[in-house]
Amino acid sequence: MIVNLFRHNQWPSIFCLLIAVISIWSLLSFIPFHFIKHEEYTPFGLMMKLLIKPIFIQRLLLGAFIFGQCIYVNKIVVNQKIISVNSLFPALFYFLLLTCFPQSIQWSPILISLGFTLFALKKILTLYLNKEAYPTIFNASVMIGISTIIHPPFIIFAPIILIGMSIFSQIEWRHWILSLVGFMTPWLIFYTLVSSNIFANLNLDYILSSFQTSKVSTSIDSTTINYGNYLTLCFLLIIILFAMFELIIGLKHKNIKARKSYILLLWFLLLGMIFTQISYCPIFLSYGCLAIPLSAIISNYFYYNKNYIWLNSILIIFLALIFLNHFVI
Repeated sequence: MIVNLFRHNQWPSIFCLLIAVISIWSLLSFIPFHFIKHEEYTPFGLMMKLLIKPIFIQRLLLGAFIFGQCIYVNKIVVNQKIISVNSLFPALFYFLLLTCFPQSIQWSPILISLGFTLFALKKILTLYLNKEAYPTIFNASVMIGISTIIHPPFIIFAPIILIGMSIFSQIEWRHWILSLVGFMTPWLIFYTLVSSNIFANLNLDYILSSFQTSKVSTSIDSTTINYGNYLTLCFLLIIILFAMFELIIGLKHKNIKARKSYILLLWFLLLGMIFTQISYCPIFLSYGCLAIPLSAIISNYFYYNKNYIWLNSILIIFLALIFLNHFVI
């Protein structure tokens, strides 16, 4: 059934995923973009002004952007041998995790920053046995720097560069300095653009505003959460618990590269949980950063567990809850 389709069948599963992404993110559950008060003259706000009209451009580009991220996540997990074969489970679960809540189906600075963070994560994972690590570390740091410009609370993911260097390569003082230089480079360029007034009204005030409003914005408003959200979240937590237990039990049996990769993803998960508390975006958007590590962890559970009846059952229930949450409840 569904599990077998995404376990091995590449092109049919890619087609099914494309239809699902376009249906949910571009057609059925799309929420029109509205500026938050201090967002209008931020880098994200300036980008979005190009997409405000016509509305179908927003829809089409959002669907294409999410589908691209799904495929890229799958490429990272498979090519870096986190999962040993060319399965499409990582793409599927990345999509499902981002799609759980109707309130998340919209453009947000988090989605844009996630794209750059994925580029950085791929670079970090390639540090394993890499004798020419300097350009890789610099490029990864630049990507994290860009993500923090778009959404300043992503600063919480900056340590992932240092953690990745400690896990995958020999620790050298040049690496630490290079990572700092790489992180600061996009900020220096951005500050130059702001100071020169090339973009009208673009300023740095949004950085402080991002953290000053975080406590209020990430709290769950009882008027925006419903039983569908609660049910979906509770069932997702059950899946995560099973997947985490499977990963912890089987971690010692994996090859060195996969083991190191999962350790990095667990660190990413921890930082992501902190991120949900400091991001000024609503909790349903902030939760999206957890999709990167959780998609790999859940994929590990679904790929190596051989109880097909159980896997298909929980996946069908999860899909049904997402459907009910979007269109019924």
